[in-house]
Amino acid sequence: MTTATECLDAFNNSFVNKDKSFIDAIMADNCMIHFTGLDETMTRQECLEWSETDFCAGCADYTIIQDTNDCIAGTHSAWGTSEDGDWRSKCFFFAKKTGGKITEWYVHARPIVD
Repeated sequence: MTTATECLDAFNNSFVNKDKSFIDAIMADNCMIHFTGLDETMTRQECLEWSETDFCAGCADYTIIQDTNDCIAGTHSAWGTSEDGDWRSKCFFFAKKTGGKITEWYVHARPIVD
């Protein structure tokens, strides 16, 4: 079973190292990533390509709420650089899993304001 922490670590490692192989290993072929606050969805391939950009530089501060064979949920922080400059967010995530691989990933991010 791929744990919630292993999934989040895979995303973080992909962002930090600009290397999609970390998340490639945990995503099912039909995986979709849904950004609920932005009403945007990425295919697996789009997410793999996105993970190697500078948009997201990392994630940390995991709080795991659910971690079972078929789903994971919790919160984490994330940061990076967009066209508008540096950003930091607190995110809620929920993901469905089949056979240890992520099939659906939902994330709702809220900006962290100092």
